Amino acid sequence: MQQTVARYLIFFQYTGSKYSGVMKAPAHQAVQGVGNHLENAVRKLKPVNEVCVSISSRTDTGVHALCNSAHVDIQRREDKPPMSEQILLEALNFHLKEEPIRITMAYRVHSDFHARYQAQSRTYVYRLALGCQHHAQMPLTEKDLCWALRDTRINVDAMREASALLLGTHDFSTFRALSSEAPFKCPVKTLDLAQLEPGESFSQKHFHRDVQFWELTFKSAQDDRGAGCYWSGSASCE
Repeated sequence: MQQTVARYLIFFQYTGSKYSGVMKAPAHQAVQGVGNHLENAVRKLKPVNEVCVSISSRTDTGVHALCNSAHVDIQRREDKPPMSEQILLEALNFHLKEEPIRITMAYRVHSDFHARYQAQSRTYVYRLALGCQHHAQMPLTEKDLCWALRDTRINVDAMREASALLLGTHDFSTFRALSSEAPFKCPVKTLDLAQLEPGESFSQKHFHRDVQFWELTFKSAQDDRGAGCYWSGSASCE
């Protein structure tokens, strides 16, 4: 008798510098997405079904994530029961060990669960490093994780006042890039948090005390793109 397909929710993190984004890239594209590597790792488990990793939320080229999520169906051969959550986590990480991608959690979920449509919220944190006169002054531990600025001061009050204007429900059409999909996606979104606070850094605590860090945090409840925790080449996530 054929085994039932098991659906799993996986949480994963990645350093996105070398990827085209989180979504799977076409085969002809030279730079792959995180999704390509996730699907390849699942295929190495030799499931009998076609592999498709459904990721909760998109991130662009160079964007990192501490917590993105996806669901995947795995059907094993007739004589093998569904894998336990821990075995799946360890097996995927084994096949991903050459990539800066790590599975952090795995859960067995109902067959109708969808990682994208049942996500709860998404958070972005953009990090600024002040006082870097040259790129070589950026602490090595912050490489690709901050936007370096020469200025040593920022107008905190003005930035907080401006970010407060984004709170609530607005039409964010002017913030999005034009694409063939744009007319079919609603630009009206609700922003729940827009916050500017002093940041923290391992390097600053121990050595680079002249570099100041600030963090811009934005959080929104579930929308049509899902939920997660991400940062771009100039940002980080708590």
